[in-house]
Amino acid sequence: MENSGHILPCNIKDSRGRLIILRAFEPVNLMGLMDMYDRFEPKGLEAGLPPANDETRHKWLGLMVSSFSNILATHKGIVIGHAALDRLDDQSCPEFLIFIQKEFRHCGIGTKISGLIKKIAKNAGCEKVFLNVRTGNAIAVRVFKKVGFKFIGEIDIQREMELTIKRQRRKPSK
Repeated sequence: MENSGHILPCNIKDSRGRLIILRAFEPVNLMGLMDMYDRFEPKGLEAGLPPANDETRHKWLGLMVSSFSNILATHKGIVIGHAALDRLDDQSCPEFLIFIQKEFRHCGIGTKISGLIKKIAKNAGCEKVFLNVRTGNAIAVRVFKKVGFKFIGEIDIQREMELTIKRQRRKPSK
């Protein structure tokens, strides 16, 4: 699912006017990504992610960068956000994860990244994308709904949301 080359990198301005660079993860970025998650709060709130235990969190990040397609959001060279699509999962419906540092939330970055993930998944031939979100995380739910995700399954503390990716109809040749 490495079809992000023509979409990334890209620059955006958040709602506070800060320049945010969105780019594909590269191994050289691992320490910056670990640092973001070491500083991330609250840990473990969303389905136990990011893991609160340092060793568990670092192993989880190793899995993320080895088996997911990853997007980093940086500000002044510091990783402030991370999103991922699971490459090993059923390619027709990969899982999507996103985390934004607290001081960069509510600024449009998550919405922009979620829209990019939708484009990347579509370019990769995915039919759907799913995610899990804590029901009480109203801001995240609003962002995901804005991009087109809908709730599926049972109502619980954690809910699954799914995004159906529409295929463009080919125009009949004349």
